[in-house]
Amino acid sequence: MVGDCRGCIAALDVGTTTVRCHILNSSAQTIGTAHKKVTLHYPHPGWVEMDPDEIFADILQVIKTAVENANITFTQIESLGISTQRATFITWKKDTGETLHNFVTWKDLRAREYLKVLNNSWRMAFFRYAASLMYWLTGIKKFGMASKLKIMSSHVSGRFLWVLENMQAVRDALESDNLMFGTFDTWLIYKLTGSRRHVTDISNASATGFYDPFDLNWGTVAKLLKIPIQCLPKVVENDFDFGKVDGTFFGTPIQIACVMADQSSSMFGSCCFADNDLKITLGTGAFLNVNTAGKIHPSLNGMYPLIGWQQGQELMYMCEVPCPDAGSLIEWLHNADLVPDASITSQLAASVEDNGGVFFIPAFSGLGPPHNNETAGTGFIGIKPTTKKEHMDFGRARKI
Repeated sequence: MVGDCRGCIAALDVGTTTVRCHILNSSAQTIGTAHKKVTLHYPHPGWVEMDPDEIFADILQVIKTAVENANITFTQIESLGISTQRATFITWKKDTGETLHNFVTWKDLRAREYLKVLNNSWRMAFFRYAASLMYWLTGIKKFGMASKLKIMSSHVSGRFLWVLENMQAVRDALESDNLMFGTFDTWLIYKLTGSRRHVTDISNASATGFYDPFDLNWGTVAKLLKIPIQCLPKVVENDFDFGKVDGTFFGTPIQIACVMADQSSSMFGSCCFADNDLKITLGTGAFLNVNTAGKIHPSLNGMYPLIGWQQGQELMYMCEVPCPDAGSLIEWLHNADLVPDASITSQLAASVEDNGGVFFIPAFSGLGPPHNNETAGTGFIGIKPTTKKEHMDFGRARKI
């Protein structure tokens, strides 16, 4: 085998559908893998949660299995790299580490009605008016973006505000200065380091909806929405010294060398390093990202400016158009017994010449940019008496 196992790296990816780990040797060859399906919980209509104890146990088991499959020991693992889903968050007590609720995932819609009221409030109307006026006077696109600000359920901000208003245990912890907040990366680092680190990497922070990518801090939107800054983690670069995995988990401490949000990781792993490099990722959702290099791109047409990654003082920006449902639609087809296996969908699509005028609206979690409509419904349009099930297959039916 080319390479050796004296400096292996464990690469962990925690998605919404699966937890996956790859062990790579010194030649960047994968020598061991493992994965496990993520269990999502739906306690109420529109709620999408993950049990923190359950998924942490799964993460530890997947890493252990990957190491076993690589036929090495944990002492041969030089470092751990972590990629996580974005905009999924949890809160816990500062003194004990006890979680106060399940993870509220990025697909959760519990705050939808709450956000209708917030987005139509006088406070938001005044903010948009003031931003619009500043944009008219200065032409600065940051103000133009702010003039169109609408808090969506996909943003952490709205769901976090809902939790603060509706969960008494969270409010009590906040009032006693005993509350800690974190997206998935933050909580996982906190757990793995034995409660020694309360940080978030900058790519995950920029996807919360209340981190300011222009000023690089918990900024104007956080203050406008009255997000409690004191419970938020420190924002750090992706190659920050995240500390070591506590030795009690794997028998030896392992350095956490890098933490990055999933779409940023995908950009980096696809070698999209140059200005205007573009990638499309199809996972639970679908995400189009464009590298805007060292400059932020404040779009007025629905694209979100985000921070791709930061290494030392070097920042890479990107802009994004997300679609919340892609693989989740195939999962639904299977779970609803509409297809026996996901691979059948491509066969169905290939069996007809075209879509027969059938269009599909992928809106299980509403529609993202440029529509930003959480009330949109999923469905097919253009169905005629001549329509076959093959025309309605997602591989052939055009998405709009």
